[in-house]
Amino acid sequence: MLKLYHFWSSTCSRKVRLTLAEKEIDWVSHHIDIVSKLENLEPNYVKINPNGVVPALEHDGKIIIESNVIIEYLDDVFPENSLRPKNSYQRALMRLWLDLAETKIHKNINIISYNKRHVPRANQLFSKEEQLSNIERFPGIEKRAVMLKRFKNGVSNDDEKLATDCLIEAMDQMERTLVNSEWLAGTDFSLADIAIAPFIERFEANGIETLVDWGKRPKTGNWWKRVQGRPSFIEAYSFQDPNK
Repeated sequence: MLKLYHFWSSTCSRKVRLTLAEKEIDWVSHHIDIVSKLENLEPNYVKINPNGVVPALEHDGKIIIESNVIIEYLDDVFPENSLRPKNSYQRALMRLWLDLAETKIHKNINIISYNKRHVPRANQLFSKEEQLSNIERFPGIEKRAVMLKRFKNGVSNDDEKLATDCLIEAMDQMERTLVNSEWLAGTDFSLADIAIAPFIERFEANGIETLVDWGKRPKTGNWWKRVQGRPSFIEAYSFQDPNK
């Protein structure tokens, strides 16, 4: 039996739940509250995921972390309903989309979300002293340094504009790809589409209209409708906050 350590609205958690649903794999939920209870920073969880983030997957006593690694692992171990193209070139394209999702899209939506979502939520839940203390609990020197810098200096308008421009570039790349391809890595729905889909929902949640202007990107808009209509998407997004 698989155990998934995840948070209900985490984009990376949704990526893994989409994969599990597509492949019709049974799993056990272990919800980690990363917002109000900060269970991801508890020593027992940091032993599971030394990065102090979700998701993490436990399979036969072994732990796999990092969402892109997890979804490829699932496709390796459970080959039925394969989510990777058979063609080697298309598999390479799929991995490029996985890389883009993490190093460009995830990175920049996180910057934009800071002022819109993270700061108001943190201020509602914790005092400034508590917020600083929480940051200092984070494992990993680099992540802790980035969080501390943002806490002290904030995210500027210039930072937000650059992040938005980078995301526009990624969305335009999607549109160009989908002009000649049914899905991001070829004729079949794959891990490439799964890696990108949760971030499109996050664009909408943040009200970033320039990124979800389907009049300018009709092929991407059509792709998004088809993704949302898949039973796996509906199932993955049906998981709600168990604390409410």
